[in-house]
Amino acid sequence: MATDLTQAVKNVAIDAGADLVGIAPISRFDHAPKEVHPRGIFSKTQSAIAIGCRMVRGALKTIEEGNYWQAYNCDSYQYLNEVLAPEILRKIVILLENHGFTAVPIHNPFGFHRGHPVRPGGTRPDGGFSLRVVGCAAGLGELGMSKLFLSPQFGPRQRVFAVLTDAELEGDPLVAPGTVCDSCGRCRAACPADAIPAKRDVEIPIGEYVYSHGTLDCAKCSHIHQGWDPNYSPFLEEDSSRDNPPSYYRFLQSRFRHQSICGARGCVRACMDHLEKSGRIEKTYVTPMIEGEQWTIDRDATQAE
Repeated sequence: MATDLTQAVKNVAIDAGADLVGIAPISRFDHAPKEVHPRGIFSKTQSAIAIGCRMVRGALKTIEEGNYWQAYNCDSYQYLNEVLAPEILRKIVILLENHGFTAVPIHNPFGFHRGHPVRPGGTRPDGGFSLRVVGCAAGLGELGMSKLFLSPQFGPRQRVFAVLTDAELEGDPLVAPGTVCDSCGRCRAACPADAIPAKRDVEIPIGEYVYSHGTLDCAKCSHIHQGWDPNYSPFLEEDSSRDNPPSYYRFLQSRFRHQSICGARGCVRACMDHLEKSGRIEKTYVTPMIEGEQWTIDRDATQAE
């Protein structure tokens, strides 16, 4: 029964559009703190199903060329988070319900622990956990220095989502740390925010392995990610501010509800370029992600034109 249902779950996920799917038995979260444990969301969880949906490479390439941002904001944020993943998760949940099991879809979280515990000893709702860690626990990949999840197929180029269920499904083998990431430091060197530390100071034990990453400086990352550094955003105007954002930022927020201007310059584009060129991931392409030097904007030269 477990084998047949496990395969059925994987078939449904792939048929619905997932690129990756793996399963983690609840025992792989034995070292997780209570506030980020799957059972803090669904108390009867026996298995966590992780799915990976790729970000299309061309949406990153056109930012690398400095030409086109809309595809990344539309596809790699809005479409994956709000269209494709919910459809895949729902189909997995319905399959499990049809077999008599309870299942909970876990979308890309917008925040953790918003409320107060409603029972003694309980966790705060709306609780959450790291989908990147779930991806590791389900055997889809490992963590890079940047904290991003890396798969052997796509490197950093996917988003991870999950389903928690009381069905006891068969777990997948773990990917050993160092299989994908060779700690080359390209992510850190290319990060315009200087948000990625050189030291892996966060350790996460899962099964027989310990996964690790550096403590990301989220404040620095957010400033660049949202496009507030004139060296890495071609859209800023002289009077731009958070209270008076450029018209293009207002367009992105109104159309896609996302405003990614950095385009993951270090953590995705530079990392992926290294992994592809060094043969450390399965997917390779005719056109390199990075050709020559990555661009920055010389504002003095621009204003002098």
